[in-house]
Order: sequence, then C-alpha cells, then structure tokens
Amino acid sequence: ASGHAPENTLPAFALAGALGAVEVELDVRFSSDLEIVVFHDDRLDRKTNLHGRVRDHRAKTLRTADIGAWFDRTHPEVETRYAGTGVSLLDEVLDRFERRFHYHIEIKSWDDLLPVKLLQNLDARALRDRVTITSFSMKPLLQVREIDPDLPICFLLRDAADALASAEYRPELAGRTREQVQRYWVEAAARAGFAQVGVRAADLSTALVAFAREQGLETRAWGVKDDAAMEQVFASGAMGMTIDWPDRGLARAARSG
Repeated sequence: ASGHAPENTLPAFALAGALGAVEVELDVRFSSDLEIVVFHDDRLDRKTNLHGRVRDHRAKTLRTADIGAWFDRTHPEVETRYAGTGVSLLDEVLDRFERRFHYHIEIKSWDDLLPVKLLQNLDARALRDRVTITSFSMKPLLQVREIDPDLPICFLLRDAADALASAEYRPELAGRTREQVQRYWVEAAARAGFAQVGVRAADLSTALVAFAREQGLETRAWGVKDDAAMEQVFASGAMGMTIDWPDRGLARAARSG
C-alpha cells in the first residue's frame, strides 16, 4: 500500500491488509552486520535522513532512518502523516504479520549469503509455503533454486529503458528487439524451473503472456503507476500485479468477476 503509506514499512503492510490484500511485495538487502533490511533503494539519501549505501550501515542504525518524512513530502495528498516511521528488518515484518500474507520477497543485492540467510529466516518461522522469491537478477534466484527446487520463483524482466543494457544480458542479444530479449529471458526462466516472470505493465502484451504460458510460466506485472497501466495488465491476461493502491486493484478485479 505504498500509495497510502511509506513503502516497505510496517504501516504500509498493515494498511494493505486492512484494504483487503492477501499478498504483499517487499524488497530485501543486507546491512553491514548481515541483518536483512526491508528497503528498496541501494542508497539511503533520497528517502531517509541517513546517507550512503544500506550495506554500509549496521541494522541498529538503519532502524533509526526516517522514511516517513520523505513520504509526507512526496505524498501531500495523503491525510495521515508518517514522519518518524523507521526502516524495518525482515524479522520484524515476519514476526508482526506471520501467515497473514503471502510474501513476494524481492532480492535487491548480489550478496551470495543473502539467499541462504533469507531461507533460514523463513524456516525459523515455517513460512516457506507463504513466499515467492523474486529478483531482476538471475544469480540469487538460481541460488535459491539450488537450495529449494520447489519454492516459487518469479524472474523480473527489466523495462524497456534498460532491457538491452543490463550487465546480465548476453552478447548474443545484441541487435535484437526488446520483444526478442523478453522472449529470450522467458525461455531462460522456464529452463531454470521458475514459476513466473514479472513484466513492466507498459511492456505487457497478450502475445508475451501467451508465450510465457506456453513455456509453463505465469506472468505478473510491476510498474503499475496509474489506472491506465492497471487496465493494460487486466487486458493482457496476466495473473496479477504489484500495485501501490491495493484498494483500487481489488475493486477493479471485483468488477471483472
């Protein structure tokens, strides 16, 4: 519910549940002392009162970072004020909400130990059956798949702006169209035994969704910024979407039956 409350925070997850969401998406990365922090950006500067990379601060320091003040500045239309809302650890989120949600956990960094510790945190709470692991990077997803051959995995495809520029993209993709690049990675996700691919809403098409389904993959959407993008997801036949306004998404789903 990051359209209504600071993203990746306890108030946002609580509000999502109150609005009817049964699934939530969250981003994880390491602190300097190897605690799993729930935070989207690599750096703290834009959204908090701290500076530098998340990875360079201890968890105790990160928990004092105020993300609520940033939300208040950037969402003046929201009546509730959130200044003072801090950054959460994954442990705090899972302990607070337990089995209330299905968690789509996006791995944001390339730390080799992060997938291992993430699964350990889930096992400590018997929550593997309530989780889908996602990432824009194949590397951590393949690590997860090696550890657990059955855990649902969603490979996120990059958007049109950098689909051909990522360091992970292969030389053989030079000269291909964005659609051809997308199909290449859909096939790679299928070979890896993943369950889903995530596609930017603006890049979704019925043809891509159908192609993924032919490979045994479902499609979810990310980057749903407005009602027009939400409608594009529904029209494409994708199975679901990450959306900042779960109330709007659920109301639209109800209208479509």
